[in-house]
Amino acid sequence: MGLTKPRPRKAVSQATISKLSKAMGDPTKTFYGKSLGGRVPPSAWSSDRFLPEDFVMSPDSVTGDGTWQPNMVNPDYAPYTLWEVMKDKTHVDSDRSKAIKVTSFGLNVLKALKDLQQSNGNNPKAQKVIDDAYHQLIIAPQIKAQIKAQDEELARQKKAKELEYATLKMRVIELEKRPAPAPEITISPTSYLPLAVVGIVIVVILLILRRRA
Repeated sequence: MGLTKPRPRKAVSQATISKLSKAMGDPTKTFYGKSLGGRVPPSAWSSDRFLPEDFVMSPDSVTGDGTWQPNMVNPDYAPYTLWEVMKDKTHVDSDRSKAIKVTSFGLNVLKALKDLQQSNGNNPKAQKVIDDAYHQLIIAPQIKAQIKAQDEELARQKKAKELEYATLKMRVIELEKRPAPAPEITISPTSYLPLAVVGIVIVVILLILRRRA
């Protein structure tokens, strides 16, 4: 009984490699082919991988239920991070010395994280809850601030135009009040011609009369 020779391995074509890469996605942004949406998970198995990247929120921002950050009330308290706000780890009256408060905003986020974890990220409805929460906390305030800045700039430009118009109007009124300058009387050289002709005629007549005398 003869031994079967192993089949020579064929080189994997570039087309096959390209298809596999598309199927698996970017290895820096996926977890076993499941998209992480560019998020940086602290653990591959934690539901936090479905949250946006964590960071300390702006001191003038609000939490999920609309209350201000803690240092807006007491400067001794640091502002919350995005994950603290989204996961209902804020405190009563925005005071870190008080008990954790429970809000419908945070409960919805926690439920969505649980649903995403159970479905390994394949739950568009739960993902929308996370995306909407991020939009409410971060995107919407930025849009509002941009619109406010644009409105203020338009108001400034409008005021500058009104001031310019008022200045021009006052200038016109001042010019209208000034007396009109007297017209200059100029005599054209041709206006002396008739007088010269008359003078010549008179001289000729006098010469004729003098000769007859």
